[in-house]
Amino acid sequence: MATIRNQSIYSSLFIYAGFVFGAINVLYFFPAYFSPEQFGLTRILMDIALIFSTLCTAGMIPIAFKFSPFYKHHLDKSKNDLFTVTFLIALVACLLMLLFLPYLEPIIIRKFGYRSPLLIEYVDWIFPMTVGLVIFSLMEAYAWVISKNVLSNFLKEFLYRILVTILVIFWAFKLIEQFEIFIAYYALLYIVLIVALGWIIYKSKYFSITFTRSKLTKKYAPMMVKFGSAYFLSALLNILAKTNDTLIIASQSTGGLKDAAIFTIATYLITLMDVPQRSMVSSATIQIAEAWKSKDMAKLDRLYKKTALTLLITALGIMGVVLINAPLIVKYLGDTYAGLPILMIILGSGKLIELGTGLNAQILQLSKHWRVDLFTNMLFVLLSIILNYFLTKNFGLIGTAVGSVVAIVLFNLIRFIYIKKLLQLQPFSTNNLWAILIAVGWGLISYLIPLDNALFLSHVLKSILFISGFSFTIVRMNLSPDITDLFQQVKNKFFHSS
Repeated sequence: MATIRNQSIYSSLFIYAGFVFGAINVLYFFPAYFSPEQFGLTRILMDIALIFSTLCTAGMIPIAFKFSPFYKHHLDKSKNDLFTVTFLIALVACLLMLLFLPYLEPIIIRKFGYRSPLLIEYVDWIFPMTVGLVIFSLMEAYAWVISKNVLSNFLKEFLYRILVTILVIFWAFKLIEQFEIFIAYYALLYIVLIVALGWIIYKSKYFSITFTRSKLTKKYAPMMVKFGSAYFLSALLNILAKTNDTLIIASQSTGGLKDAAIFTIATYLITLMDVPQRSMVSSATIQIAEAWKSKDMAKLDRLYKKTALTLLITALGIMGVVLINAPLIVKYLGDTYAGLPILMIILGSGKLIELGTGLNAQILQLSKHWRVDLFTNMLFVLLSIILNYFLTKNFGLIGTAVGSVVAIVLFNLIRFIYIKKLLQLQPFSTNNLWAILIAVGWGLISYLIPLDNALFLSHVLKSILFISGFSFTIVRMNLSPDITDLFQQVKNKFFHSS
């Protein structure tokens, strides 16, 4: 767990630094220099590309995670063909997508043409965005395998946002004058990340490109096909669950891309709660795979409980700060975004439930019970799409948020029951409840302080009070040994002389 914690800390630093640039983009540059429709377009293009890239990775990413330990143990590096096989399959899938894309465009036009006509003008950029995401995602998986997850997170979460910021600044200062040119550069940004991560993997000399099929590949091929196929569907369902809300908003909400832009800001602010999970997943996935390989259930139990508690505590702290500052954000952005606070409360509640149940997806995906992950994802997407579609049509953005939370609650409840019954594992203790009560208590204290909510300084003071009180109480009660250890490390480093 110490390795996971240390790698998570470094990854989180890069991710949060990236979020600073992302926040500048989402909360300042895009609202100030782009129309809501143009802003919404950038989000919708990325969401569609994410769906298509999941199709084109064809289940190769979990295969890389699950089978890399076996290839490392049984084969010399020169004979390890897993790297080559997974990339070839993904590239073939991209070529197939290119062939089918002309048949998909009429569907996109029919669904989005009326409420989001701007999307139709730039639909051709979906393919290059998709290919970039496919190549980088596979490279990222192998970077995690060789414990370069901190570097991959630096590229994906930090450098990418810097590049977007630079691109937006060029637009703001008229160095890019045509929106068509801006979208072209935006769609091709992943090329920079691919070159950088490719160089890192090449210098590691961990993988070799070989077109000779190894005995291990022949042996595990049926299992890999079975596992990869199931995860392929699971991953597709997962990305549909994450993107269907904005897609449904763009096609069914009266505001189209404008409403998509508002929802994007709300989800972006709540996504801050995801940062610890992003860094923790990259560090914990390989350890979970190793634990399953050695059938070390005690290690899995420790990982499950500690990660769930750590994610819940950090998510509560982040959500508290975000909600305290919600009125200030609305005042700055203007009346167009007046509905943000209620959206953030609803979506934030769902995110707490998702993060508070820990790394259940990784535990299921890498076990013999991976079908449970598949079936629960199927149910989640079905519920999410149905709820979001009808609630968005009838209640607008609030309906979308409520539909998402209801689906998340049912999804994680079913997973919790399955893992408890099948594996005798569960992530909760009384410390989880204490963490929630402490966050609510300090949140109410900070919110009810009689300061002028229109003043920037008042929100800064309230935020400092909340995070200081919340953190002090968590550490004082030693709810999470990992967080307490981190606090002691920081204290010893900066106050050692005292």
